[in-house]
Amino acid sequence: MRLYLEMTMDKLQKLHNSVQKLETVLQEVWSLADEISEDDEFRELLKKAKQYKAKKLNSGENLDDLCEKLEEYQNSLEQIPEDGTAAVDFEDAISELIEWIEKEK
Repeated sequence: MRLYLEMTMDKLQKLHNSVQKLETVLQEVWSLADEISEDDEFRELLKKAKQYKAKKLNSGENLDDLCEKLEEYQNSLEQIPEDGTAAVDFEDAISELIEWIEKEK
């Protein structure tokens, strides 16, 4: 039983470390997403795509592909948790589980 708990503890510790990395990466992702949303050139692309969709631009200008890619970008971005709160909560739960197992050994 003791060997089993040691293997479990090792796996939990690895999971805990990965969740800490995830939290850091999520913070970086949202920081960079904020930067790109403030980028003048990127904002110009968004404006151009919105105008095209609203048919304010010449119909000869083909921006369908751009609109599709920007939509995919926005949809994908919306799927990413906005902060590391869930990761922090999971990290805390793992820590508490590790502490409980160590206490009960």
